[in-house]
Amino acid sequence: MITISFDKELDKMVYEDFHDFSIAGVDFGDKIKHDHPEITEENYKNYIDNFYKENILHINESKDEINKILLNKQELFFKAIDDLFKKDFRGLNVTGLLSIFECNPRYLEEKKFQIFYKRNNKNKLEVVFHELLHFIFFDYCDSFLKEETKDLDKNKGVLWELSEIFNVIVLNLPQFREILQGEECLFYSDLKEKLKIANSLWLDSRGDIKNFITSYLKKLG
Repeated sequence: MITISFDKELDKMVYEDFHDFSIAGVDFGDKIKHDHPEITEENYKNYIDNFYKENILHINESKDEINKILLNKQELFFKAIDDLFKKDFRGLNVTGLLSIFECNPRYLEEKKFQIFYKRNNKNKLEVVFHELLHFIFFDYCDSFLKEETKDLDKNKGVLWELSEIFNVIVLNLPQFREILQGEECLFYSDLKEKLKIANSLWLDSRGDIKNFITSYLKKLG
């Protein structure tokens, strides 16, 4: 079972990693500054400590809300995943953590991901399932496409791009849209043209994930 907590020390690492980072049309530093205009490289540790002290009730409320929703929704999600991947991922050992930053990163090696605490409940749920799908996607690649992906970086380049595109395609399938009650949108604007290509390849693959990933890597790798 996936449950959500929070970790202010991880937020300090996230600030260090993302305050001047941009990729594929998204500037994460701007996102941080938008929500926290007074944070700086000099004061960020104290700023984060103080922010948690001052907003802990709201953060805890957000945590309780998303955990309550997950109790009702995650079995539906994993059933849909099982049907699509022909593999049971209910035992996925991943930790979700609320964050005070709108960056929502995932850390594959540490098996952690973040969700911006100020998002509404519907959007928090979308981030949880979006991030879980990343872990599932890379687990699938490691298990069934090891040779094809062993030299590819999971944090940049063609395999990372495909992981983002794959999420948009899968989470917009009817069974997932019913769970999420909404459309999954592409977060990285620079990937729009590649998403069009991927949608065509997905149709050609008739939902065969291995065939789809292989075709995409051959065409755009």
